[in-house]
Formats: sequence, structure tokens, C-alpha cells
Amino acid sequence: MNWGYTLLNGAIAFSLALILSYLFGLIARRSSIVDAPDEARKQQPIAIPRLGGVAFMLAILVTGLATIMLIGGGFRPLSGPALGFTIVCFLVGLWDDIKPPPAKVKLLVLLIAAGIAAYLGLRPAALMSPFGDITSLGPIVIGSALWLLVFTNAANFMDGSNGLSIGSVAVMLAGLCAAMIGVEQSAVSLLPLHLVFTGAVAGFLIHNLRGKLYAGDAGALGLGALFASLGLVSGLEVWTVATLALPFLVDVLMTLIWRAKHKRSWLEAHLDHAYQRLRKNGWSHLETAVLYWGLTATCAAAAVIAAKAGGEAPFIVFWTLCLAGIALWTAHRRSVSADELQ
Repeated sequence: MNWGYTLLNGAIAFSLALILSYLFGLIARRSSIVDAPDEARKQQPIAIPRLGGVAFMLAILVTGLATIMLIGGGFRPLSGPALGFTIVCFLVGLWDDIKPPPAKVKLLVLLIAAGIAAYLGLRPAALMSPFGDITSLGPIVIGSALWLLVFTNAANFMDGSNGLSIGSVAVMLAGLCAAMIGVEQSAVSLLPLHLVFTGAVAGFLIHNLRGKLYAGDAGALGLGALFASLGLVSGLEVWTVATLALPFLVDVLMTLIWRAKHKRSWLEAHLDHAYQRLRKNGWSHLETAVLYWGLTATCAAAAVIAAKAGGEAPFIVFWTLCLAGIALWTAHRRSVSADELQ
């Protein structure tokens, strides 16, 4: 294994993706398709262009194809159902960015896409646990479809503070690559392509963290679908992949449970996520994003170590961190005054 050659290719891929994403972002900032302030979820003072996701997803496409052609070998997991599902989610997001469809229609399209992708092969071979492995096709297809639907939408739900969602998913993708290399050294060949993802996100964040450009649904759903898809076909245990996604899963699922308990619609815009409460309490966009990046990096480190250890470690690490995350979320929610909940 020539680590020097791989790292050089990775550095070139990262740089090219960053430059293209930044340049495409400059074009996207000229778009008339914007996020306008409202009285619900969008509380920025001015309208912001929202096609940043098109910019960095296009950079990923161009640089990714160039990387595959120049380095050779291809990237098998991005073929077939995984690529198809990612494209569908990106297009649904773009549809929402340009002319928002009814929320139920959008959810139904994503559900159908997830189900078809899982049925066509976007699924793990088995769900392993200390209590026995699940290998039956039906439960695995249903579980995979739910994972694709839940995480892809979670990435979109968490895209309400500059840099938070897109930056965190980039950390998850890096963790996924590290875990794959830790389990199988031959996975090091995937490093340049994963650096393409990171570079494209970095180029976008130059605009986004300054409040000049938003990812939009195309970016959040597209990148979320990319991670969700790669996780299923990575060869890693499901618990390892889920551990990488825990900061999103805990915040989103606990918020949905809280809203259901208080008889509030899941489909209405709201400010009930933990990160939204932090913003309302005076945290800056950057402070909130760094917190979630740090939480995601912590989960990624734990996931990589557990994957390397094997056995029951991924299952134990997932549930340990999951319970810790639920405790933190609950403590934060209880810290909110009764007046703020009205």
C-alpha cells in the first residue's frame, strides 16, 4: 500500500473539489431562488440564496468522476440503487427549493424511493446483534428503507443553522471512511473520493458560515442520502453506521416524540430541535455548528474504535452513546423555562 501516493491523490481531489464548490457557490449566490424570512422557522434578517446544495453536489459529481477516471478502480458502492437514491433525493430537494410541494407529497415520494432502493439491493446482508442476527429479506428491506427515509429527512431537519447539518454529515462521511479502513485496509483506496466529499463541503461552508448561501433541500437531502446509502453498502455493521449518525438521530427522534406528546404536528415548521433552542438562547451559528461537529466527531471516533474491536462492541457503543444522548437532550429540554414552551 502506497500511502504517500494515496494521500497525494486525496489532497489534489480535496483541493479541486473545494475550489469548484466555492466557484459554483459564487454562481449560486446570484440565483433569485431564495429563503425569505418568515415567522416560523426562517428567522434570518434578509432573503438568502438557497441553491448552495446544487453547487457542492455538482462539485462532488465533477471531481468524483475525475478522481475515478484518473486514479482508476471506480467506486462500487456509488453504483446502482445507492446512486439512484441519492439522485432522486437531490432532485426532490431541488423541486422543494424551486416550487415547494405539499409536505405529505414530498414525504411519500421519498418513502417510495427508499423502499424501491432497499428492495433493489441498497441494504446490508444482515442486522447483527448479541441476541441473534436478522437475515430475513423482509425485515432487512423494511429496516433499510426506514433508515434511508429517517436519516435523509433528519439531515434536512437539522439544516436550520449555518454549517451544522452539512458540516456534520461531512464528519460522518469521514468517520465512515475511517471505519472502513480500520476494518479492511484495502478500503484505503476510497480515501481520495471521501476527501472529494469533504472538499466540496468545505468550499460551500466558506459561503454558508458567512450567511451568504444556504444548502437548501437539494443539498441537505442529497448529501444526507449519500451518507445513508454508503452506510448501508459499506460492509460495516449497522450499529457502527448508526453510531456515526447519533447526534442527528437523537435530536430529530426525541423532538418528534416531544411534539407528538404535546399534540403538535410533525409536518409543521417549528423551533423545537435542541440546536434551534440553543440558537434562540443566544448561541451563534458557528458555536452551534462547532458543538454538533464535536459531538459527531466524538461519535465517529467511538464508532471507528468499536468497528475495529468487532464482536459486540458496535452494539454496546451505539446503545451507550444513544442513552447518553437521550439524557443530554432531556436535560436540555427540561432547562427550557415554562414561558418559552408556550
